[in-house]
Amino acid sequence: MEETCLRKIPSYIITGFLGSGKTTILQKILDYCRKKSLKPAIVLNEIGDINVEQGLFQDNQVLEMLNGCICCSIQGDFTRELHSFLLSLDEKDVPDVIFIEGTGIANPLEIVDGLTDPLLIECIDLFSIVNIIDASKYLEYQSIFSSSKEVRSVLKAQVTTSSFIIVNKVDLVTEKVKEKVLKKVTSQKRGETPLVEASYGEVDINQLLEQRFVINRKGEDTCGCSSDHSCDEHIGHHHNHSFQAVKIEVPKPVERIKLEKWLKQLPETIIRGKGIIQLTETVGSFQFQFASKQLHLNRVKELPKIDPCLILIGVDINSSEIRQSFHQEFIK
Repeated sequence: MEETCLRKIPSYIITGFLGSGKTTILQKILDYCRKKSLKPAIVLNEIGDINVEQGLFQDNQVLEMLNGCICCSIQGDFTRELHSFLLSLDEKDVPDVIFIEGTGIANPLEIVDGLTDPLLIECIDLFSIVNIIDASKYLEYQSIFSSSKEVRSVLKAQVTTSSFIIVNKVDLVTEKVKEKVLKKVTSQKRGETPLVEASYGEVDINQLLEQRFVINRKGEDTCGCSSDHSCDEHIGHHHNHSFQAVKIEVPKPVERIKLEKWLKQLPETIIRGKGIIQLTETVGSFQFQFASKQLHLNRVKELPKIDPCLILIGVDINSSEIRQSFHQEFIK
């Protein structure tokens, strides 16, 4: 039996390398929420076993994820804990918006994976991935002489997967250095991704909170809203989506080989696939992951809390075409 949340909550991923100013900007966002009478919740992730910044957010609902990065080692825990947290809330306690501050070494796409998990996809509306860059350190981190390959890889992933980029601390660099930073970031980001400059984290919060990611579910229009819901109710609604997640219900068992073949013929713009399915070949439910044209299946030991479904994540997805293709191949 599927456990459902009271409503879908607009959510934002705040990402950026160590020392870029994530916490400062998050505090400014929370100030904005207070002025707008919005009730935020915050997910804080630390690699260690203590969060020394918890006192900065003591007046807000906070879910701490410690001892690992939610983009990798504790991703499953993150998904389950956030789901349990949301299910435990009374109507009066449900937040209007959720902000997730990842560790400085987090790959945002892995956090997107957690938020679009079948367990959470009916609880969360991911609105945007905000990347914060330290202009005073960025070129140094990009240098093969002063940083590791791992650092450069993380920085690139944070830029390429983000939907809104802030080049912070521009007051600490010369105009020449700033131009080099902007040129490097521009060469890596997706073309339509907004890039703004900031000092001390001062940015237009309205612009930051615009919706730039859409989750398309059955019975919803292309903006992710249900038919009885007005887009004007959204925080910072914005129609120029690029990153998308598409949910497809799978009401009956499918053939493994047929599913794998169908997944492999999907457009290159599909980055990831996952979900809970049942197979015609054997009884039981299976969790599946699809990436780099490879399908991986793991038997679910306990009865799933969600109904069988398939979730695809990508850029500029034609959700109606993909849903129709799946229906013709497996449902008819």
